Amino acid sequence: MSDDRLKYVVDMANQIALNLLHGKEQQQCVTEISHHINRFWAPSMRAQLAEAANNDNYQLEAMVILALKQIKNEQ
Repeated sequence: MSDDRLKYVVDMANQIALNLLHGKEQQQCVTEISHHINRFWAPSMRAQLAEAANNDNYQLEAMVILALKQIKNEQ
């Protein structure tokens, strides 16, 4: 996968996390992020985000990492 594409999905996920975080408890935020990613992202985008999470070159917000774990546990 191209670095630009991985950076794009990382940036999108981080932006979603930052937008959903305000005034919410951590678990509620994580649940909303995972719901958003599952509902609106294509499986290929979810796979790209998981790939980026396993690559030290990309910095995911902590809430995104927790959301990815929640998504994996739901499968």
